Amino acid sequence: MKETIKVTLSLVVIFIAAGLIMGGTYMKTSPVRYIAEQKEKKEALQKLAPEADESSFAKEKRKDWDLHGKKHEYYEAKKGDAIVAYIAETAGKGYSSHIQMLVSVDGSLNIKDVNILHHGETPGLGDQVEDRKLFLDQFIGKGLSQLVLIKGETKENIQAITGATISSRAVTNGVRDAVQMLVDTYGSGVKSAAAGDKPAHEVKHEHR
Repeated sequence: MKETIKVTLSLVVIFIAAGLIMGGTYMKTSPVRYIAEQKEKKEALQKLAPEADESSFAKEKRKDWDLHGKKHEYYEAKKGDAIVAYIAETAGKGYSSHIQMLVSVDGSLNIKDVNILHHGETPGLGDQVEDRKLFLDQFIGKGLSQLVLIKGETKENIQAITGATISSRAVTNGVRDAVQMLVDTYGSGVKSAAAGDKPAHEVKHEHR
């Protein structure tokens, strides 16, 4: 009986110690990871609109929109007073992860580029959504109505990657959600917005 109590107490002590060590490690590494992620995101934003002023992506310039109950950010990328792109953060539920993305559109609300920030899709299958020539480049130049996933060859819409349809759909849905939001927000005032004027119509979103 005493031996059983000893073993039990020893295990409890080990579990508590392990928990404290893991908690301490997380507290130390979490800020570092956050800073690295923010730096990576800032670099991705600037890559999506290299002609834009860096100040376009400052914290006070961010705006929020809701996607499936979670807040994401979007930006007006400006050079001086002129808007050169609209960029939205978005996500789609893949096979084994949520795929985090950035989408940029031009003054006509057609896609300029798509950048995948993070994902945990299957290596060799789902992770092929990161391949520009195989998948991402086909989004460039497309408008909202063309963002439909097709199993088979297509030039008009988005062609799914063979063996990775779920991951392909996740990216396509995430991109479409972002473009839909930007169209709803800036669609009727896009020409005046591109010229540096206030859009004639805006959907209200939260500002930070």
